[in-house]
Amino acid sequence: MLDLGLTKLALIGGVALIVIGPERLPTVARVAGRLYGKLQGYLSLLKTEVNQQMLAEKLKEQMQQQSKDVSDTLNPLEELRSVADDIAEAERDFSREIAAANRSFGTIHDPDTALSGETLRSKQRSFQQKKRRSMSGPPVWFQRSQQRSVRLISMAARQVRQHSTPVSQASKG
Repeated sequence: MLDLGLTKLALIGGVALIVIGPERLPTVARVAGRLYGKLQGYLSLLKTEVNQQMLAEKLKEQMQQQSKDVSDTLNPLEELRSVADDIAEAERDFSREIAAANRSFGTIHDPDTALSGETLRSKQRSFQQKKRRSMSGPPVWFQRSQQRSVRLISMAARQVRQHSTPVSQASKG
């Protein structure tokens, strides 16, 4: 607001000390501080009031613009018709795409070239078995790096194998 530096404040304080006197300077400073605070409060009130008035004017302009836009637009019946036309067009496009997809998969549903249900089930069963076999063991890259056949067995099976091995060797000997 005001460009008051340290030197200007010191000059004003020195003049006030000479003019007012050292006895009354603290009371005058208190009164000046209160007046300055009240002035700031009034200024902030004035700013908020001006901002509210400006916002109210903007709101009135926007309302007038919207009412003008509404009067310029189509009536609601025409808007509903345009939306219905858009929906019908989208439905036609969707039906066309579904028909194209059915044509591309037509060999499955064609009775001449279609596989029987039993054949499909057996193929599915064999695929699932292959998948289970490939997913059950360690990865192929690990098996190749070990250069030996790797079987995974549970910890319980390992313990049984360890306990049974000495006994079988002892009986052989």
